[in-house]
Amino acid sequence: MSKNNVFLQIDKLTKNFPGVKALSDVDFTVNKGEVHALVGENGAGKSTLIKILGGVYRPDSGDIYLDGKKVTIANTRQAKSNKIAVIYQEFYLIPDLSVAENIFVGREPRILGKTFINWRKMNSDAKKILDRLGIDIDCKRFVLDLSVAERQMVEIAKALSVDARLFIMDEPTASLTEKEVVKLFEIIDELKRQGVSIIYISHRLEEAFKLSDRITVLRDGKKIGTKITEETNEEEIVSMMVGKIVKEYFAEKTIRADGKEVVLEVKDYNIADDVSDINFKLYKGEILGFAGVLGSGIHPLLRSIYGISPRTSGDIYFENKKVDIKNSRDAIDLGIGYVTEDRKNEGLLYDMSILHNLTIIIIKTLTFFKGLFIRSKNERKIFNDISRVLDIKYASLHQRIVYLSGGNQQKVVIGRTLVSDCKILILLEPTRGIDVGAKAEIHRIMIDLAKKGISIILSSSELPELVNLTDRTIVFYKGKITAEFNRENMDEEKLVAAQIGQNINN
Repeated sequence: MSKNNVFLQIDKLTKNFPGVKALSDVDFTVNKGEVHALVGENGAGKSTLIKILGGVYRPDSGDIYLDGKKVTIANTRQAKSNKIAVIYQEFYLIPDLSVAENIFVGREPRILGKTFINWRKMNSDAKKILDRLGIDIDCKRFVLDLSVAERQMVEIAKALSVDARLFIMDEPTASLTEKEVVKLFEIIDELKRQGVSIIYISHRLEEAFKLSDRITVLRDGKKIGTKITEETNEEEIVSMMVGKIVKEYFAEKTIRADGKEVVLEVKDYNIADDVSDINFKLYKGEILGFAGVLGSGIHPLLRSIYGISPRTSGDIYFENKKVDIKNSRDAIDLGIGYVTEDRKNEGLLYDMSILHNLTIIIIKTLTFFKGLFIRSKNERKIFNDISRVLDIKYASLHQRIVYLSGGNQQKVVIGRTLVSDCKILILLEPTRGIDVGAKAEIHRIMIDLAKKGISIILSSSELPELVNLTDRTIVFYKGKITAEFNRENMDEEKLVAAQIGQNINN
């Protein structure tokens, strides 16, 4: 395509965070009326790039051009003024306002010297935008009453209300049903016909191939290449996404589970709208990997097994006995530990000390005189024993956990599960957001625990972790188990292909 057809041009965009080069001299273009898919594994730089375009981050160097003119995007307001709309996975809508109010929030039409909102005009204008997209939603409905798909449509309508010329969609189908996905694709096609440019970010390659005109692959903060969609295939894009893995950064499990003693069995497990017909076994001392893209159903399944959320149907057997896990206390009492992927919001109590963060799960067993006092000596001994096993680096037992490094914070979260004598440890993205050295330490801990007979379920988006650490890896796609690999037949490319629903031979 000619240069006159380019709407967005990025030249040598670079962004650094402490210890991490998130983007390195990235060049990228989007043509007018084009759907340009941006793909790559977690940590590739996709999120950083779209947050720069959305005004959340400022680049350290590099230039951005819109319609051939150099622009500065210092904040979200400037992004909007430049007709850029970012639709993130988590919507920025106000639940207690109506659809029309959300579309025009801060820009409501006024009457009588701008004193009162012109409700009739606002509702009429909102309906026109929704009609333009072929969306049948009552403009007076409150957002809190809308489905996820309907909220997404409202986000799109909000962007159109400011005449956005570039839409950035981040994993837009992650929480949608098949029917809702079809509707979204129709809207994307309509936007394209209207000359709107779209950056489409998704782990699901079949969507990228269905929708896009071109596909760009990022890996480790660098642009690997751009392909015309019609001139490439999934195998080539998968190869570009995976590339060469620096395996020396990843510990490798050399002692495997014997595969004889079943400690956990899940049978015919279903969770409404999330997973269906899930069956698997976990053996003593095994590291079992779970792989799948966002929305594959892994996290709802593991949360349900731990008792955080209910199942629709199905059974759980712990050490060959059928159990009913109604809540996390039931899971803990059985000997199941759980480490959330959201360490910041769900895993840590930032106002508390390292000591209490680690022992809080068993604090009742350490109290006396009707729970008014804690046996401090016993608490310190438990902490010291666990900290030696996990090699936690800290200045003082009473140091607030917020001042620990990310890797040591994660060790404390893992240690919290171990103080309750867990037999099964569920780990969701245990090395997310920590540096390479800390990752190697977490890997060592997992291997040591498995050697001691603790069974581990590892959910990870980092393929080398799954290939090098697990005895088996089960792949989930759209709420179902679609593939299973053992160490002998597993590699990164097969895992990527299986996660995006590509038919492969095990």
